[in-house]
Amino acid sequence: MRLKRKINKSKQVIRKALGSFDKGKLGVAWTGGKDSTVLLHLVREVCGEGAELTVMFNDSTMEFEEVYELVDRLEKEWGLNLIRIAHPKRKLKKIDGEKIRELKIEAIEKAVKEYGLEALMAGIRWDEHRARAKEKYFSERSDHMRIHPILHFTEEDIWEYIKKFKVPYVSLYDKGYRSLGEKPFTRPAKKKGRERSGREADKEEVMERLRALGYW
Repeated sequence: MRLKRKINKSKQVIRKALGSFDKGKLGVAWTGGKDSTVLLHLVREVCGEGAELTVMFNDSTMEFEEVYELVDRLEKEWGLNLIRIAHPKRKLKKIDGEKIRELKIEAIEKAVKEYGLEALMAGIRWDEHRARAKEKYFSERSDHMRIHPILHFTEEDIWEYIKKFKVPYVSLYDKGYRSLGEKPFTRPAKKKGRERSGREADKEEVMERLRALGYW
């Protein structure tokens, strides 16, 4: 019942978003990771296949092969209106994890502008990182509204949802990974470590600053 209540709350947020914004101006951010895939599944549960919604894949060009495979497969199987915002190769020389986040911020800004998005749903959670612990379901940005329907989910909730509804997920999670970033900067989580313990430590420390600039 606990998961059922959380699902209902997420659907309530999604319905409010659908009632507040034209479907053509409402997007869903999708990384191919477990959280954003659960969000996308919830969106499709609320509004059908969601073909009218723009689904944005922010492609660093350094994602895991397994992530690309899942994105390609679900684009077809779920009939997604998918846009891929790839980072310019000229900006990818001698790059580190923090710079990748800056490029992802640029990609978000580009998608919002080019596709006329007024709101963007993202699959972040309160318990995932301290910089996200005080985020709101509806969070206004300078040029669009950021909407977070699964804030109240925990990592355990995400996996319970995936198993209950047979949601496809990246096979790396079965190999010790708990949070996926770009391939060069992501490792399996440390034993008894935090969920994001396999992510680049320096970037994790500056997460709050990156979020202030427009990161998730």
